[in-house]
Amino acid sequence: MSKRPEGFGKASGEAAKGLSLAFEFAGAVFLFWFLGRLVDSWLQTDPWAQLVGALIGWAGGFLHVYYATRETKTQ
Repeated sequence: MSKRPEGFGKASGEAAKGLSLAFEFAGAVFLFWFLGRLVDSWLQTDPWAQLVGALIGWAGGFLHVYYATRETKTQ
């Protein structure tokens, strides 16, 4: 049986947190882009609501990642 290196649990936990934040960022962009697509199909305004939705998702996802990483550093 091989032994795990020291700090393995902490490093893998941090990697999991980083991967989780990456998926949350991508999910926010996709969700708001998709909502924009629905608005575009409803109002026939292609591609403006999709663009606005993607930008809102990007900004919200960025802020979420930014504040989540700041909390991690201060703890």
